[in-house]
Amino acid sequence: MARATIKAVILAYNEEDNIKRCLDAIRGWCEIYVVDSFSQDQTVAIAESYGAHVLTNKYENHASQWNWALANIPVTTDWILALDADFIVTPELKEGIDRFLSGDEEKYNGFYVRHEYVFWGSRIRFGGIKKYWLRGIRHGKGSADSSDLVDFRFNVEGPTKRLTEKVIEDNDKDDDFTFWVQKQDIFSVRLAVEEELRRRRLLQWEGKNSLFGNTDEKFKKLRDLWLRMPLFIRPWIYFFYRYFLALGFMDGKGGFVYHFQQGLWLRMVIDMKIWEIRKQKLSDDQLIKLSQIMLQNKTGSLRVLLKEL
Repeated sequence: MARATIKAVILAYNEEDNIKRCLDAIRGWCEIYVVDSFSQDQTVAIAESYGAHVLTNKYENHASQWNWALANIPVTTDWILALDADFIVTPELKEGIDRFLSGDEEKYNGFYVRHEYVFWGSRIRFGGIKKYWLRGIRHGKGSADSSDLVDFRFNVEGPTKRLTEKVIEDNDKDDDFTFWVQKQDIFSVRLAVEEELRRRRLLQWEGKNSLFGNTDEKFKKLRDLWLRMPLFIRPWIYFFYRYFLALGFMDGKGGFVYHFQQGLWLRMVIDMKIWEIRKQKLSDDQLIKLSQIMLQNKTGSLRVLLKEL
């Protein structure tokens, strides 16, 4: 039986500090496509120097960019490996994917890989964070959930397989704490608006959401349960779970900063912005318009966005 074929697709924007490591890890192993969002640095030149095919598309959010990529990348292989520019495919993962492609891959339309995040030099292994990401998609059998305005997850038609080998996410830019905080601030207003849309049932998940489903289906169900929890209390509950019950304290100094900032501070900022949105008493139409405005602006300021209503 011939080995099934795969190509890597990488999303990028101003990633000259990261993309070399990503490309080094997979050069010569598979065909590479880079979908760039009109970078203003050397990202495109670096990608082309590695022999990657480069396509460009304006970035709105991660889900829409992935759906554009899946629709516009030529169908030349059986599978797509979906990567961000700060991802490093380990040699063990390449071997695991090769085994999968040489085995019973025809039974599946997607595969998950282990995910390890590096923050301030610490490996984030605990804290109940998402340990598996769906990164392998059979051509024509999956799409990103376009209802997710900040993060993203793929919906795949049919069964999936979980590989035990890992991809490493290590963003050099996140070592600049000011950059990281500013990025989270933008995420916070988007998550606040998204939660209000879901609470009013103006935004629905695409695909299944079930506690008994795969990793992403469970996540969607837990997000729905999160909406019912009281503002300003739920961040403390979440941090206590992550840092103590889910052993986040074992992730070291960088782990403490990450779990505190991402698990407590960010969630508190989101709740503050939800509270501010509710004070505005926006109509459904105004809230939908606000969501459209925020996707066109790289700001975490709700006041700035509301002025454009």
